Amino acid sequence: MLNMRKMSQDLTHYKKANKFNEIDNAVRNNIPVTANHEFYTDFSDVRGDFEERVLYRALNVSTQDYSFDWEANQTNKSLLFLGGMRGSGKTSELAKIAAKLNHPEAFFCVTCNLDDTENGLDLNDMEYMDILIFQLERLFEEIHGVDHKLNTAIDIEVIESLQKWFEERVKEVNDSVKGEVGMEIEIGGGGTGAFMQLLGLATKLKTNIIGNKENAQKIRKVFKNNFREFALKFNEFIEQTNFTLRRNEIAKEILFIVDGLEKVSTPSIRRKIVDEEGPRFSQINVNTIFTLPIELLSLEPKLEAFSTVRSFPFVKLQEKDGSIIEKAMQRFLYFVYERIDKSLFDNEETVREAILKGGGSPRQLLHILEYAFMHADEQKAVIDREALDKGIQKLAAANSRFLTEKDIERLKQLKENNKLDIPTLYGEEWQDLYERLIVFEYNDGTYKKVNPIIEVSKIYQYYVEQLS
Repeated sequence: MLNMRKMSQDLTHYKKANKFNEIDNAVRNNIPVTANHEFYTDFSDVRGDFEERVLYRALNVSTQDYSFDWEANQTNKSLLFLGGMRGSGKTSELAKIAAKLNHPEAFFCVTCNLDDTENGLDLNDMEYMDILIFQLERLFEEIHGVDHKLNTAIDIEVIESLQKWFEERVKEVNDSVKGEVGMEIEIGGGGTGAFMQLLGLATKLKTNIIGNKENAQKIRKVFKNNFREFALKFNEFIEQTNFTLRRNEIAKEILFIVDGLEKVSTPSIRRKIVDEEGPRFSQINVNTIFTLPIELLSLEPKLEAFSTVRSFPFVKLQEKDGSIIEKAMQRFLYFVYERIDKSLFDNEETVREAILKGGGSPRQLLHILEYAFMHADEQKAVIDREALDKGIQKLAAANSRFLTEKDIERLKQLKENNKLDIPTLYGEEWQDLYERLIVFEYNDGTYKKVNPIIEVSKIYQYYVEQLS
């Protein structure tokens, strides 16, 4: 039983390329695959010092049978921030975790994709309050979708109490916008029954948040002014639902997986959600995994006061001396050949070179293959080394064109540190390079390396390598 909403993209047409003109569809890098898809590749054991089991232990889950001991953790709800660079494969990893943990002895997994183009939130204007309302909407949807008719099994008084609280807050919002044409939010209508009314209310609130900036600010203000009471109602509903899940042998507790925060448009919005609104996270008592943008990993000491923070690094393809880690290379060869038939490459050396230039990032490797396909000779109908090199040069030029003098100085420092095997110290000036994928992190963040695509660019070669 897996009740998570299907991804908005249709994966049924996302198939292996057995013909040259099918390659472009097979290397689309903006569609994360689920654990049961033929394209899925498990990289968990080739990420350097990273150990997947620490994620399960952070959730108090046994790595033997992926069960959750709710009696030992009745008052111990896990909040896990999973941080990492864009393109490292966090979304696919979370899909695998959800598949393993969504069963009667563990969790009722509710995935909330903030960047869902059809049902998500506004990536240009978002606050933590919006995310909580979205989480509730997704939970109500999943509960309604369970075959056991779970919505009728939850204590009606708890449902009506939360519904009444929502209606009172909506009335406050409406009172604040009275007289403004088209601003008021309708309270009724969500279907018959208290539960469906509650689902309808949550959906209308979210719709108003993403559809009207003025309404969004007024809704947020009312809810934040009453946040302590909201948290109590939220937690009461979660606990009652957890009890009902156990009684119906569906799961031990709820687990929210909130993904897509790194795709929120600006660093300032992302930081405000995690940093400024951090105290509100600790008032919500439900097991939750949040993905954390790479530049916010610096908040780890602050977040550790009420959560667990774990880094999710790129796959480590090479040792510091440049030697290839063959186990990781073989895993990436599998990753490529599951998407593109071997016959569509001139030889395996071309594929290995593409993998090396990917730097351990599955998404960047797909981007490289996409560029190589665009520069391949249709008459030959294969990706050869010439096409790959052309694609890499084009991609390198595009990715390095906005490097500044300060960036170059940092890259020179990083090169020298790695040459002398000296760890590069943390500094806020590095955060922008991580966010722009100029510098990659490996292991637990202790090893940093210039993105291999940047290394081949003319700008890097001239200013850092000093080659004309």
